Amino acid sequence: MKTILTALALMLSIGADAQEIKQDNMIQEVDFNVWPKGDLNTAFAKYFTGKSYLAALDTENGGPMNVTFEPRCRNNWHIHHKSVQVLVCVAGRGWYVEEGKQPVELRPGVVVATPAEAKHWHGAAKDSWMQHVTYMTKVEEGSSTTWLEPVTDEEYDKLHGSAAPQITTSAEAYHERMFPGYKSDFKRTDPEFIERFDNFAFDEVIRQTSNRLDDRTRFICYLATLLGCQGIDEYRALLPAALNMGVTPVEVKEIVYQATAYLGIGRVFPFLKATNEIFEQRGIALPLPPQAQTTQENRREAGTQAQVECFGEGMRDFWKSGPEDSRHINYWLADNCFGDYYTRTGLDMKYRELITFCFLAAQGGCEPQLKGHIAGNYHVGNDKDFLIAVISSNLPFIGYPRTLNALNCIREVEAANK
Repeated sequence: MKTILTALALMLSIGADAQEIKQDNMIQEVDFNVWPKGDLNTAFAKYFTGKSYLAALDTENGGPMNVTFEPRCRNNWHIHHKSVQVLVCVAGRGWYVEEGKQPVELRPGVVVATPAEAKHWHGAAKDSWMQHVTYMTKVEEGSSTTWLEPVTDEEYDKLHGSAAPQITTSAEAYHERMFPGYKSDFKRTDPEFIERFDNFAFDEVIRQTSNRLDDRTRFICYLATLLGCQGIDEYRALLPAALNMGVTPVEVKEIVYQATAYLGIGRVFPFLKATNEIFEQRGIALPLPPQAQTTQENRREAGTQAQVECFGEGMRDFWKSGPEDSRHINYWLADNCFGDYYTRTGLDMKYRELITFCFLAAQGGCEPQLKGHIAGNYHVGNDKDFLIAVISSNLPFIGYPRTLNALNCIREVEAANK
């Protein structure tokens, strides 16, 4: 028996490692390459509700047995006389219930020793397969098992489902497109939270806005929005996904560069560093091909022309307008903000006005400028319904207050245009 238990301990260690890898799949299946499923349990089927399977691990010596339960399968109430039954959960989720005591949730690594003469039952969770290894110890002469009544659905349904998050098929598929092969550890540490967030952000929101936003545009907006709200950790997480969704390295750099005009280098610098780190990790050679189209000598004139393209002929002389003591700022808007950034290749004017809309909506507190750039978006062809789709798509990353503020700015621009 000592040899058997040593082997069992080793197998349990292997099974725990496999469980960590396969954890997100436990709702639907267990890895039968780690712990064998065995044959359909026909010999004891009359004592089980649902299908179970038996795999003997040491047939010659009558050693441990691996029992696999399909979701909702459980055995009847029963009693082991003059012996102790040991259960070692090795995969999936399930329950051990002993009469008069609190239920024990079976997860990989959980060990239960059922006292002799204790009335009990064990089985899978409602939404998960479960495997446990079982063996008898402290066996006395005359030991036996008495099978009793089935566990009713009413008794069983009082137990909650497994702790694994219930991610929709659509959300799982979108997440896989963003991060092929990556399994979020939040499914282990925060299953309830990640269930709600992923189902909302990557299913419900995607379905609501997919008729107006393709994936590339959506992720361009995500990156600009995370710059605007200073979500550096989420930016690091989503930048590889953006590249997977078709955003080019040049487009990413143009988003970061242009953010400097609206956020300042103090807030943009960490994002520029993060971008370079991720690019180099992915083997993207730096520096990227140059995109500048202006010189020190012509940047003001080119910037003014870009302003005219965005806002109309009324901007032609804006660079020399305003009070004398602050006129230089209007000049800088022409030569620096528009002349240095909007004139660059890599993003067209529609996208440049779009990312500015995202910068301003996400950072908040600059609604007058946001309304101006809503008008600018309209002028370059980004209409009301498109902008509403953008702020709807961005909502999971900036929350409701700034989303509603941006929506209100759109409503005000619409009212002013009537």
